[in-house]
Amino acid sequence: MITKYNSESKLESWLTHGSEQHSLDTSTEHIKVITYDNYILLGQATALRFIEWCCLNPGGMIALPTGKTPEFFMKWVQFYLENWDQEQRNGLLGKAGICSKKPDMKSFEFVQLDEFFPIDSHHERSFRYFVEKYYIGGFGFDINKAMLFDTYNITESRRKIVGFGQNLEEIFPDGRIDLSLRIKHPSNKTEELQKRTIKMFDQLCEDYEERIRSKGGIGFFLGGIGPDGHIAFNVRGSSHHSHTRLTNINYETQAAAASDLGGIETVRKKAVVTIGLETITYNPSVVALIIAAGESKSQVIADAIEGKPALEYPASVLQKVPNARFYLTNGAASKLSERKKQLLVKRCVKDDATIDRLVIDGAIEQEMSLMEVVNQAKGTPQNEKWILAEQLSEKKLTQLAQESFNRLTNKIESGLHVPKNKRFMHTAPHHDDIELAYFPLLHHLVRSEFNDNHFVYCTSGFTAVTNDYVRVNLNNLSHFILSCRIGQKTGVSATLDSSRMWDDITGALNAIAQQSLEEQDMFIASRLARQLSGYLKTKDIDKIQQFVTEQAEILSRIDPGNREPEVIQIIKGWIREFEAELVWAHFGIGLDHVSHLQLKFYTGDIFVAYPDSKRDVEPITELLERIKPTVISLALDPEGSGPDTHFKVLVALAQAIEQYVEKHKDLNVRVWGYRNIWSKFHPSEVSMIVPVSLNSFAVLHAMFNNCFISQKSASFPSYEYEGTFSELAQKIWVNQHKDLITLMGREFFYDSPNPMMRRSYGALYLKDMSYHEFAEEIKFIGRMLDEKKGLKEI
Repeated sequence: MITKYNSESKLESWLTHGSEQHSLDTSTEHIKVITYDNYILLGQATALRFIEWCCLNPGGMIALPTGKTPEFFMKWVQFYLENWDQEQRNGLLGKAGICSKKPDMKSFEFVQLDEFFPIDSHHERSFRYFVEKYYIGGFGFDINKAMLFDTYNITESRRKIVGFGQNLEEIFPDGRIDLSLRIKHPSNKTEELQKRTIKMFDQLCEDYEERIRSKGGIGFFLGGIGPDGHIAFNVRGSSHHSHTRLTNINYETQAAAASDLGGIETVRKKAVVTIGLETITYNPSVVALIIAAGESKSQVIADAIEGKPALEYPASVLQKVPNARFYLTNGAASKLSERKKQLLVKRCVKDDATIDRLVIDGAIEQEMSLMEVVNQAKGTPQNEKWILAEQLSEKKLTQLAQESFNRLTNKIESGLHVPKNKRFMHTAPHHDDIELAYFPLLHHLVRSEFNDNHFVYCTSGFTAVTNDYVRVNLNNLSHFILSCRIGQKTGVSATLDSSRMWDDITGALNAIAQQSLEEQDMFIASRLARQLSGYLKTKDIDKIQQFVTEQAEILSRIDPGNREPEVIQIIKGWIREFEAELVWAHFGIGLDHVSHLQLKFYTGDIFVAYPDSKRDVEPITELLERIKPTVISLALDPEGSGPDTHFKVLVALAQAIEQYVEKHKDLNVRVWGYRNIWSKFHPSEVSMIVPVSLNSFAVLHAMFNNCFISQKSASFPSYEYEGTFSELAQKIWVNQHKDLITLMGREFFYDSPNPMMRRSYGALYLKDMSYHEFAEEIKFIGRMLDEKKGLKEI
């Protein structure tokens, strides 16, 4: 029997009353959308809507997501539950008139959305662990009323079916799940056992589905949306009539989950269990919310909301649910046609970047160069972007196209001329961010005798190194100690002296030149030995050897994705630091020009704290005072849509730079904003466009493969590309250059008298700003920090 839930909402009318959202023509949107300035406000609105529903539907069935997406939803729900009376008197709870009595959270039925198969429910990155910690423990749901997946243990009742084992690791000893065993004849007893287990879980999933339906169906569903548009683990191509099932996932979803399980190698072996799309929509009165922040999700969101229901767009299934909603930040909604237009109109009509965006996008859409637009005005096809540009600017398209062409020309000219007499402080959240953003430009900057270049890595970056890679390095160190090449009187690092760190760098570079992988491994191990000598405060090579053996043994027992001991995190950080030092040593840059801040907010936890002014900002301020840069580069990710670390490093840098500029107004500090593989600039947003040659691509790949050895296997890849990050960077730069060829014409590059133009096959973008322009760019950070005051870390 289907439960009739009360889906009324005073809150939505109250939140949107008097806003510009009322005036939008939303006829192209088949699911209602509500937008917010940032993901903290998004989390607050979602929490209030959830609480409102709970008040109206005691005892109802709830399904909530796992992962980083619901962070501020959870923080706000806990805040309101813990401060109910006060918020009723003085806060939004009271003002919105949601409900007067706090809901009894123990009354609700809870449904877990999905889970890896198999995974121990005690694993720190299992979704069941998340549910029990943050929803059962954090919200106060009754665990006895929660439907949870156990994809690991063989209970007594399961053993009667399977006939063997305590857990699924015994049944699938290599961790690999072959779902084709459902239909093929097993070739041995192991496969026969695995086939029975798979069929058993097929039935358990069917039972899970029936239990949800027998209780009336889900009344409140909250989900994120994946890079391929998936909700729960319903990936692109999933049937809109799908039920709870055991299934496989696609590459994009595997890549997104890689950080959960210590690398994509582990994720690829696994299957998943997930509720189906029809499980979500079974009850027609369900309130189904999708929340998303950041421009990176904007296209899959537009596909789901504005396109016809289709298997390619899993979230489009929600079009048939009257109470479905998308709660989005402005960036996540930016490709919805009417909202994109509204966003452009809201900006100042004199803003050149806004007009350029329209003119450029229209030209690329029509596959016309800007000068073709100038010279063929009468024959130019109609284009809504160009029409809007004319309306906003009150200028003719021919003039606008000429102005856009001129501005792009100036940006390219700026990228051709290397600044001189500058002191650069190149900053990076992780150790390969600078290189993947503008390495070809750095070739010229570091070779100039007129510039002083300093490289600053803000975090230890340890989460990018797999346990397997650390174990290989520990075993290598043990081997070189036993063979007397490290730590002995005749060894390479005989003294274990930390002042001789440069010897390991030059040794590794010589090994690269000699194409000797064994020698390179030896110097990596030598650096590790020096670091461990300092960490353990001993020169006794036998004690170091014993410690190395113990840590390798500990690592062999840790499931990928589970928290490792702090010393392993430290070792991973050392590995990343050495890799980055090798990059700049290629150009003769010494260790005194490379700094590793290891900011402490970076912990590897699923929810990372925001930077603290004393703990995280002060070290940056002190370094700024020592270097006294005139140009500071930083990752300028929008809305935190790249890795969470990028945005939080930006928060810390913004505060430190503000203090530095206030103290040194005479320096006329410039800020270079860059983006790399996680988010991209539009050409209208930048001030420097740097042509990239084929030789620069070759140097980039050689550098990446020789120096960033921990990243060669691409264990934590981008969902956009199945390969190394350097290959993805090249793909992005080539695509950017392809757009410029369309906009400027081939002859602009290949008939140019400038050889750097003629040999360009890629283009990278940078945003050069005065401090005042930078402060305007990141003004929203201050608002976000104010909005999160009072919220506890979880």
